[in-house]
Amino acid sequence: MKCPVCESESYEILKSKGKHSKELLLKCEECGNIYRETIIREKPVDVRIVISEFEKSKKDFVKLYPDEVLMVDDILDLDGKEVAVNSIEIKTSARVYRSPVSDIETIWASSMDMPARVGISVDFGGRITSKKVDVDRDFEFTVGDIVKMGNLIFKINSIKTIERKLRKGFAKAYVTKRVYGRPLEEFVRYNYDLSPNIV
Repeated sequence: MKCPVCESESYEILKSKGKHSKELLLKCEECGNIYRETIIREKPVDVRIVISEFEKSKKDFVKLYPDEVLMVDDILDLDGKEVAVNSIEIKTSARVYRSPVSDIETIWASSMDMPARVGISVDFGGRITSKKVDVDRDFEFTVGDIVKMGNLIFKINSIKTIERKLRKGFAKAYVTKRVYGRPLEEFVRYNYDLSPNIV
């Protein structure tokens, strides 16, 4: 959208109204001219969405506008229920952080109504103890944290998220697939206790 006076494409939106066709009141950031533009939006399209609910997943479709840009962590309304976008698969089968809706093949999401279920693996030098815990979706696992789980105390040494493996930093529970740790002596002070969260 170019300014009719100086043809600059740099503008500020002062007002926007309408749903299918948007009437915009714009102010040119170069010369200060105020002008109107009308944008006709394309019809919404059905985009495949896979919603994970712990070990199960449900396939569905969500209506989105092709010119919208979707990002990981965006919240979508699916028949009155909120789901969080965990990953976006585009038509080339690549996973990306953000994409125009027109390029999306599948949206991977999780229900906001349920806690996050995270796998915990503790390595006793080749013998692995594995459990699953349900925690608040925004709970943060941090590499280096000392954790109690039942009669076991361990230190987190890595975190596997939907996108990658972390050897430092933290990850929110809703993007965490598995937490890896090594056991510590029982008398060590711990940061938090996951015992009540074991599934």
